[in-house]
Formats: sequence, C-alpha cells, structure tokens
Amino acid sequence: MFDSDNVVTLAGPEFAGCRIATYADLVTPQMFAAAAGRMKVIHRGLGDPHNLATIADIEPGCLSVDAGASLIRQWNQEGRHQPTAYHDRNDWSEVDAKLAGVPHFTWAATLDGNCSPDGKRPDAVQILNADKVGLHVDLSIVWNDKWFPLPAGPSAGQVHAVKAAYLAFQQAGPHLAALIDAL
Repeated sequence: MFDSDNVVTLAGPEFAGCRIATYADLVTPQMFAAAAGRMKVIHRGLGDPHNLATIADIEPGCLSVDAGASLIRQWNQEGRHQPTAYHDRNDWSEVDAKLAGVPHFTWAATLDGNCSPDGKRPDAVQILNADKVGLHVDLSIVWNDKWFPLPAGPSAGQVHAVKAAYLAFQQAGPHLAALIDAL
C-alpha cells in the first residue's frame, strides 16, 4: 500500500491497481470514486469535509491519542467501514488501552523496514518513507486483507468467457477478412 499527501502522485499509472491512502483534507469525492475501492482516507486533524475518513492519524502534529480514540468510537457509532488507528510504536500501548473493547484495525508506523514491530503483527505496517521508496509516497505492508481488501477482479468464468470469445474471433478472422475483401 502507498500513502501520500500528494494526490496527483497517487493517481499516477504506476499505482493503478494498488492500495492507496491520502488525507481527508485533500481528497475529493471524485478522487475517492475514481480509486474504485482502492483508497483509504486518513483524518490527520485538519478536517474531513466529505466524511470519507476511516483512519485516525494518531501522532504528534496530528491527532492526540484521546482525539483519535474519540473519532474511532464516533465512526463505529456512525457505521463507518473499518475504523483504523494509525500510530507509531511510542503510542501503541496507549492507543490499545484507550480503544480496549472498541472495534478497530491497527496500522502501525515503523519507517525502518521492520514488518513485525515489537513482535506484533498489526493489520498493516508502514515500513518505508518516501526517501527510501524513491517516490513521493510511503510504503506499507497490509498483513490483514480483511482490513483493506482489494476490489475483486473478474471471476474465473468471466475470464474463460473472454478467452473463448477471443479464440472464436481469431478462428473467424480469415473468414471475416475474406468477406470484407469481397465487399
């Protein structure tokens, strides 16, 4: 998964088909719709004008642990899909304590390449920042597909039907070419 404060970067072709995330104060409903189920929206304390956020960014300069936990409780009451606490190692214990018994997912930040911080396996872990990735994005590993499932692709039956139609067209090609030449 890639996250960025640059929504133009996330819309680039290199991220087509990938999980992406950006901030609620930057995203528009059109961007969200265009991502077709591949985008998570992060509330970093600068507002959520379109009510799309499901991730509370709990870190210095963003949301406090109390404010993030309060948002996650509110989102659960509203029925928002998959409320998530994003935090670093320093806040993990406090976030867990404040959200004890509250349904939520965990996205932990290490930014040091560690995929299993402190021996724990969060739903997702942010392992590299943009400097290490080489693009204006941070990189995360999603361990729990139930947290952020990618939209389903075509079924095996649909793929088979397209292949069969393609083969039939290939076989009919010479006949169609002869008919066109005869016109």
